[in-house]
Amino acid sequence: LDHEKYNMESCSNFYNPSWAFMNRNYWIDEFLPGVDSDLILMIQGDSFLCHHLDPNKWRDVAFVGGVWPKDASRLNPSPPEGMCMFMPARWRSWTRKQRMWESQQQQQGGVVKNGKNKKKKHPVNRPTKMLNMTFPPICTGGKGPVGNGGLSLRSRTWMAEAITNCPHSSYSGMNTSDMDLACSVLGVDNEDAYFGIVLAGLQAPLPTAFEAALFSAEMLFPEEVTSFYGELSTEDKERYVQHRWGQDGVSLFKQMQGNDYTVPIGMHKPWWYHSDEVLQTTDMLHHCKFLKYMYRPEDSKYGDILNEGKKVVWAGVGH
Repeated sequence: LDHEKYNMESCSNFYNPSWAFMNRNYWIDEFLPGVDSDLILMIQGDSFLCHHLDPNKWRDVAFVGGVWPKDASRLNPSPPEGMCMFMPARWRSWTRKQRMWESQQQQQGGVVKNGKNKKKKHPVNRPTKMLNMTFPPICTGGKGPVGNGGLSLRSRTWMAEAITNCPHSSYSGMNTSDMDLACSVLGVDNEDAYFGIVLAGLQAPLPTAFEAALFSAEMLFPEEVTSFYGELSTEDKERYVQHRWGQDGVSLFKQMQGNDYTVPIGMHKPWWYHSDEVLQTTDMLHHCKFLKYMYRPEDSKYGDILNEGKKVVWAGVGH
């Protein structure tokens, strides 16, 4: 990896890889054309798989990672307005240039009447590519804010498409100053939130909240996801399970029913957000064999955060 190309200090000395992941060249130059798959598995050092993953059952989605909760809490204090408000608000902010151009077209000659005075507005060029300004509902109808990047499956094509259509001014690897963009990002955001917002804004194919929860848990297990984003019948759950886990997965899913939680395909640092009473049960350890090797109960951050009121950095990728 050419770390200088992605503004990293070195290949072995960086905290957050967002600068590389938000660079369009990363998704093209770091892979062999015709050899490497378009679908990649992103798995950080504090992520692990619990049971079988068939990547072919996820090739229809642009991105899948663990689902974020609706509201901020002591365990997840940022963003304070909650993801359901944060994500569409960011999309509105990032697509401001196109909104300004559209407003400009509605005002003849680009002049706004203000009482007796007239104020000329600075003209905005028409974006080279116009985007759909309507951000889809992400917290109703079974949809949820997806998703955490620490354990995720991604389409490289869609990663590059997101950056091309809504590049970060500093990290994209594109000369954005010479481009008339409908969408551009100025602030610093974790790459998983960036992709979650832009892909939703581009109407990319994303999984339902329950499907994402079947893939990975960080803050929320599947039962918590359905309580937030819409309950499902047993038949609907099994239909989703068969689609994402296969027929053998339906049998496994049925075995887990009656337990406190359904164990997804994998997890990303769940000990930040769940107590040992959840993670150290016989059923949990039985269905996730590697969990006991990933952390010791005394290393859990859950109790510290609740008992001492410590804040944790928002759990984007790299945290």
